[in-house]
Amino acid sequence: MKLGEVLRDVAFSYARGASDDLEVADVAYDSRRVGPGALFVCVPGAAFDGHDFAASAVQGGAAALVVERELDLAVPQAIVADARDVLAQASANFFGNASQHMQVVGVTGTAGKTTITMLVEHMLRAAGMECGIIGTIGNRMGERVFSHRYTTPESRDLQEILGTMEGMGAQAVAMEVSSHALLTHRCAHTRFAVAAFTNLSREHMDLHSNMEDYFATKVRLFFEEDVASRVVCTSTEWGVRLAQMLREAQRDFVEVSCDHEADVCVRKILPRGLAGSLIFAKVFEQELRFELPLPSRFNAENALVALAAVCRLGLDPARAAASLASFSGVPGRMERIDTGGRGFSVVVDFAHTPEELVYALHAAREGAAGRVAVVFGCGGDRDKGKRPMMGEAAAQADYVVVTNDNPRTEDPAAIAEQTVAGMGDDAERAHVRLNRREAIRDALAWARPGDVVLIAGKGHETTQTTGTETAHFDDREVVREELDALP
Repeated sequence: MKLGEVLRDVAFSYARGASDDLEVADVAYDSRRVGPGALFVCVPGAAFDGHDFAASAVQGGAAALVVERELDLAVPQAIVADARDVLAQASANFFGNASQHMQVVGVTGTAGKTTITMLVEHMLRAAGMECGIIGTIGNRMGERVFSHRYTTPESRDLQEILGTMEGMGAQAVAMEVSSHALLTHRCAHTRFAVAAFTNLSREHMDLHSNMEDYFATKVRLFFEEDVASRVVCTSTEWGVRLAQMLREAQRDFVEVSCDHEADVCVRKILPRGLAGSLIFAKVFEQELRFELPLPSRFNAENALVALAAVCRLGLDPARAAASLASFSGVPGRMERIDTGGRGFSVVVDFAHTPEELVYALHAAREGAAGRVAVVFGCGGDRDKGKRPMMGEAAAQADYVVVTNDNPRTEDPAAIAEQTVAGMGDDAERAHVRLNRREAIRDALAWARPGDVVLIAGKGHETTQTTGTETAHFDDREVVREELDALP
């Protein structure tokens, strides 16, 4: 592709002999991944500045550079004001602006993003539409799995994935949109047929200065990006605020709620334990009744957000809702582990914020004929203020085992102590088992028929990081192994 086509709609000036006719074979932002003929975009970052790696990129074969300042290198250069934004625009141009030709559903918020995107994918596929998915537990299209590093890939990688999915016949893509992605323009120049907001609770305080900053970042998806339709869940104060902002800006949106009257809202939920719920809901003008094989009110809310999104894409509400009965669940999200007829239940869930842990424990309580145990921990080198809040949430369980999550470079015992402190007068009930396998073994040995054991925090993850070493660890595998070892 010609450089002028790659930089279409970009404001820039040429230097060092650059011209529209220069051939570009690829777009790159990592000097280690530069090949012959690539356009290397020098992106400034918090830790590294791409300009410092431009010479290495040229040695790797870069045919031209995108820079924010002219460099003393004998290679064609395009000078721009914001290289990170240009990386997104150039990548979209190079890979065919695939989001313009597909129905992309972007989901943002703290909790529920993964579940909602997979529900959207399920309903679209049930309606006969080919759909790709991009998010926390992987990027895939049918049986094809794409490389996975971030919840939302870097803009260049995102555009390549979207372009490949379009080439494979995708008519739609459901993707998670993280706050980090919005801060770093990873989604810039992507067209969203629908943008959906789930909820907001404390997370990523190592990235954001406070909740207001976190919220302001999430809101960017609804005002700064190219969005055709919006869905907002107003069951939290943050959703209510976003809805008011959209009204004041005279932007159309669909309101979803489990608490009050809305465009899409719950009338009644009949819990069926861990097997799911029977949901009565209003979906636009239709009164519907449908089975959802996911437990808890929180998942009912997720389902309504997903329903609103696919209806905005043109699906019939009744048919879309009916298709949810065959949904097979989400890996590591309230995932039930077969206990071999022992009479108690074990559930593995990704819950790693206080609110998510409350939701998961509530679902476990609904599904328990007896007691509830929880095994959980808090990550190291992350938001320390969240730890006592996690302990407070865990105190709802009858049996509490505090263990390692990913302690990273922090002292695991100190993390556990800070977590247990949040349990207040219930702290004496906490059982600290820093070895996560031993913690799971402890909870399983405690369980009796009718009980539910919730293993929280890691969900689908298959590794654990202690110090600077990362080792294989999958809660689901460990649960099965420890169940087999029970007398």
